[in-house]
Amino acid sequence: MKPVSINSQLTIRNLWKGCILASIAHAIMVAHYPELAYEHSWDGDNYSVIDGSGGRGTITFKANYIVGAFRNENYTRTDIPTALDFFTGAPKDVFELAINETLEYLLDEDEDGTISPSITTAFWGDNDSITSVDNIVRMIQCGAYLLERQFMEIEYAIESWREYYDMTQDQVNLLKSLYERKVNKPYGKITLSKDEIEIIGAESPEGMSESMTSFEEIRVYWGR
Repeated sequence: MKPVSINSQLTIRNLWKGCILASIAHAIMVAHYPELAYEHSWDGDNYSVIDGSGGRGTITFKANYIVGAFRNENYTRTDIPTALDFFTGAPKDVFELAINETLEYLLDEDEDGTISPSITTAFWGDNDSITSVDNIVRMIQCGAYLLERQFMEIEYAIESWREYYDMTQDQVNLLKSLYERKVNKPYGKITLSKDEIEIIGAESPEGMSESMTSFEEIRVYWGR
C-alpha cells in the first residue's frame, strides 16, 4: 500500500500547537470535571487522547518527525495485518520511533493472551507534511476523529473547547494566555499566579489534584 501525503498544512508544529491547546483547556477544566481526567495526557514527548466510546491514540513529537497511531475499537481492519504494516514506506527513523514509543501506548491483549500493539490507523510526518497509508476519510473513521479540534485553526479550536467544557470568559482568557506563553517557550517552566488559580476555580480536592497533574505534564505549575 503506497503512503500518501494527507495535507501540507498539517505539519508537526501546527499539530503540536493544537495538542498543547487541548491539553491546557483540559488542565483548566478537569478541575471541574475530574471524571474526564483520562481524556488527555502527556508522557514526555508522547501525547495521548482517549474518549469514552472506544477511541484512543498517541502522538509522539520529536525534533524531525512525528508519529501518530490510533485505535477505534468500533472499527475492524482486515486489510492491514499488523500495527507495523501501517508504517509501510515510512523512513527508518519513523519506524523505530513507532516501535520504541508510540505503539507502546496502544498495546492490547488478544484471545491467546498475546500482548501486542493494536491500531486501526496511523500517520507520520516531518516539517513539511503528514503522510499515511490511509486517506483522510479512512483515518478519521479509524480513530483520527479524536484530533478534530487539535487539527482546527487555533481561534476556531478555542471556541470549540469553550463550548465543549462550557468555559467562562475568564477561563477562555486564561487558556489563551497560557497557550501563548507555552508556544513561545515550549520547554520553559510556567508558574500559575494566585489569580490564575482562582480563575481555574477547582471545586474539590480531586479536581484540584487532577488539574495540577495535567498542568505538570506540560511543565505548568500551580504557585504555592
